[in-house]
Amino acid sequence: MMRDGLFALLALALACAGDYGTSASGGGPAAPPDTSLEPGLVFLRPAAGAPPLGELQVSFWAVKGESREVRLMYASVGGRPDSAEFARFRVDARSLVNRPDGTPIAPGDSILISLTIVDTLRFMTDFQPQGLQFSAARPARLWLKFAEADPDLNDDGVVNAADTTVLLSLRIWRQERPGDPWTSLASVVDTVNQEVEADVPGFTRYAVAY
Repeated sequence: MMRDGLFALLALALACAGDYGTSASGGGPAAPPDTSLEPGLVFLRPAAGAPPLGELQVSFWAVKGESREVRLMYASVGGRPDSAEFARFRVDARSLVNRPDGTPIAPGDSILISLTIVDTLRFMTDFQPQGLQFSAARPARLWLKFAEADPDLNDDGVVNAADTTVLLSLRIWRQERPGDPWTSLASVVDTVNQEVEADVPGFTRYAVAY
């Protein structure tokens, strides 16, 4: 599709420019944290013709002592049996620490985790239960895809080197409650898999922005 070609050009430009803020394998330099009020942020938005999201909420049982993950997917289009991935969230075997009420999670105990897309125009996803605590040494991990996002990232009507610069600065941002400031997470842009990834310290709402 045209959208895929445009992102391929952006990825090629990034490869020629160096690896600042990017990684082809999920590792590499990460952007430092920052805070911002929402009017100062530009969020990813769906591309024209992007497939609809297949589901707005998924839930799974995380178990201490087991590595588990969940994915949010786009709807299958064009008669294809498969669909594109929107988000992936993984809880390591040693990630779970405390329940929202502060009580420790013992090995073998489980807790229900839910991901809900609360804003389809800005790709905002809410994570519950709020207050769940993860290990600082083994945090949960979040991947948010931008393959189906509008490649005109700065919304100036053309896709060019300016969008490459924007792509380099993408981060995952978190907001405790609607109206609160947004805080960026140390993030890595993976141009090969077209995703932004970061460790998740706790549950709130997350989105990709610059």
